[in-house]
Amino acid sequence: AIQDIEKEWAKPTQAQRQKLEAFQKEDNQTKFLELAREVQHYGYLQLDPCTCDYPEPGSGAVLSVGNNEISCCITLPDSQTQDVIFQMSRVKCWQVTFLGTLLDMDGPQRTFNQNLELRFQYSEDSCWQWFVIYTKQAFLLSSCLKKMISEKMVKLAAKNPEMQIEVPEQSKSKKYHIQQSQQKDYSSFLSRKSKIKIAKDDCVFGNIKEEDL
Repeated sequence: AIQDIEKEWAKPTQAQRQKLEAFQKEDNQTKFLELAREVQHYGYLQLDPCTCDYPEPGSGAVLSVGNNEISCCITLPDSQTQDVIFQMSRVKCWQVTFLGTLLDMDGPQRTFNQNLELRFQYSEDSCWQWFVIYTKQAFLLSSCLKKMISEKMVKLAAKNPEMQIEVPEQSKSKKYHIQQSQQKDYSSFLSRKSKIKIAKDDCVFGNIKEEDL
């Protein structure tokens, strides 16, 4: 918790920061953690800086994932920043695409950059739009999205015992089966495997499993 705040992954207000510093000096770990849980982005996973196509192609972005949302801090062309939040409840589907390998020349050494993108379909003002994030951590981001949906489904099932939800396992197809009466609200959550068909001979990553990522 201390490291997240020091690295500015978690973003306390000035008042929260003062209280946290006081609890830290008092070595009051319980009070410190209780307050830390109220801090914005506490417990989120922050990804490495990347680029996206919003509000225009090539925009720099820093992504934080957690609490059923994707929080993006986007750097605009005039060097100002804009915070954009994508709620998972509005995400219809997503997919990861391998864009190819680039060879970078760095003096006598050559390094390979494997370019990946994650694109997701999002409901904005009743219209479905595609947003694209270019990041080498696309598979990690995809795994985070899947886990957030799984956790939300489990919580919904606990509140409504009549719902029949099958939470996908690593070895099973990543589809969410829901009682017909709930189909309208949750049928939009689709896995990338249901959207993409990859020829066996074209598979770049071989037999990489979800748990290896």
